[in-house]
Amino acid sequence: MTPNASAEYDSDVVVVGGGIAGLAAAFRLRQQGWSVIVLEAAQSVGGRMSSVERDGFVLNRGATILPASFTNIIQLSEDSGLGKPFKPLAVTVGMPRDGRMRPLVRRGGLGGVLDLLGTDLLSFRSKMLMPRLAVDVLRWRRRLEGDKSYQAAARLDNETVASYALRRLNQEILDYVLDPFLRALYLGETADMSVVDLFLSLSKLGGGPLRYPSGIDFLPKRLASFVDVRTGAGATEVRHVDGGVRTVWQDGEGEHTLTTRGAVLAMNGQDLLPVYRDLSDRQRELIQSVRHKSVLKGIFALRRLPADVPTLIPVPRAAGLGLAITVVDSHSMPDSVPPGKAVISGHWVSEHSKEVLERTDGDLLPEMIREMEQVIPGLSAELEFAHIVRWSFATNSRYRGFYDTVANIRRTLASDDVIQLAGEYLALSGTANSVENGERAAASLGERLSALHGSPAKRSYS
Repeated sequence: MTPNASAEYDSDVVVVGGGIAGLAAAFRLRQQGWSVIVLEAAQSVGGRMSSVERDGFVLNRGATILPASFTNIIQLSEDSGLGKPFKPLAVTVGMPRDGRMRPLVRRGGLGGVLDLLGTDLLSFRSKMLMPRLAVDVLRWRRRLEGDKSYQAAARLDNETVASYALRRLNQEILDYVLDPFLRALYLGETADMSVVDLFLSLSKLGGGPLRYPSGIDFLPKRLASFVDVRTGAGATEVRHVDGGVRTVWQDGEGEHTLTTRGAVLAMNGQDLLPVYRDLSDRQRELIQSVRHKSVLKGIFALRRLPADVPTLIPVPRAAGLGLAITVVDSHSMPDSVPPGKAVISGHWVSEHSKEVLERTDGDLLPEMIREMEQVIPGLSAELEFAHIVRWSFATNSRYRGFYDTVANIRRTLASDDVIQLAGEYLALSGTANSVENGERAAASLGERLSALHGSPAKRSYS
């Protein structure tokens, strides 16, 4: 049969959520041949992989760094007709300690390794202990390899990062290696983080970051071009009905109803619970238990980049700042700023963000600039404008027990359900894992719809 929706259906599939998870699911389903409608409550697609333009600058609202290890995003870009738009990005890394920026990586390849060995960030004793961490990363990589269900991660979630560091390494390595690394990656304090967070993250490092075309929304926009996307469209109810799925949604014109053969719900847990009424009590309890955190991001457009600013600056908790990491965004997308100018973003840890999220830009900005100036002297003198982004429910919080919850949620999912879930409660937060969630949901739903309605003819895209 052809994938065109028959008279009783408005479309074959509805995808609720136009972030990268929902758009990945929508594209893969469309690639299979199914007709797809995407409902996105915001006025634009991409979610945390979105960008805005201002005064000739492209500003990434959420994600900026795209590592070469995100192979599913690279493959998705190629499959959607973007080809191979990526180039290796040489980055420099520095970290503030005792009022001075300590260079960590100034060169690529072997030179970067030598930079790490020669840095004065760590004492000689700490450097001699670092091989233990490398050995443990290899050991944990074998334990966690292929753990798509998070079952192994759940079993190994029995120690905090701090406990591991003091047992195998020392306080200095905890303070100036592990803490800033995890703070920068997850934008949260590391006191209660699981050792699984550390090794899952370290095991996925490799290949370095990539340059990409213009803003980070290049991929969401491309994926959205293949399907019927309706922005400003908030779903209020999704239910199973005889023969498929009924979705109620609202926009500026009022309330609407869609009847489809299937659905993918690519929403965060807080938004999912009031909308998807057919969750079991156990699923509802588990999803509700996943903690979320807010994120505060400041984006600073500069007339020029101050001298000797590293591409990445992880900020240790010992620095006494709420700031967790700064990134020279324009290094990843050099064509996104006027010639000679630059964009730097600062990201604040969630504990700091929660206290200030409701404050006005005018109230927040002076404090944010002061913290940025402590890490990047001269930033304020070059500032053209600043753009503040607030994410109320940005990412999963990191805590011991998280992986057990994720494993239990995944166990409750039925691959033959015509409503598939693709929310961030199914994995570590991050763009690559969001794509994985969307593609998994699309594969399961496509297989189920083919069993019920026959297989549609695959279509190619150029």
